[in-house]
Amino acid sequence: MDDVNIPSRPNPFITQWLVSPECRAMVFESAELYQALYREIVAKRTGELAKSAHVSTDLEGDRWVGVMTVGSSTAYYAGWHEFGLTGADHEAPRRDANTAREVFSEVHKGAHDLNKILNMMGSL
Repeated sequence: MDDVNIPSRPNPFITQWLVSPECRAMVFESAELYQALYREIVAKRTGELAKSAHVSTDLEGDRWVGVMTVGSSTAYYAGWHEFGLTGADHEAPRRDANTAREVFSEVHKGAHDLNKILNMMGSL
């Protein structure tokens, strides 16, 4: 087995490239693909949720990252759609054990579209 020489300092080319405009463009392009996939698979009763998805880039530490924001004043329900909603989230009156069935019927599972897209991107 050969010895592997791992330098103690990071490669200067890689550290410079991670903050370069070329890297930012590639990250933004990947984020746009993520946005397009999200707009394709998200539920479209009104279209507001799909329309509210926007992407940008941000410099975090030593590299560019893509950021996708979903939700707006007209698509205020983005979190509920993605992560789910329970009867307690509706500011409903407090329930006791006798009305547990009502609460169970009011639970809505989240769509988890963002995880679906991450899985899709990982398989590309």
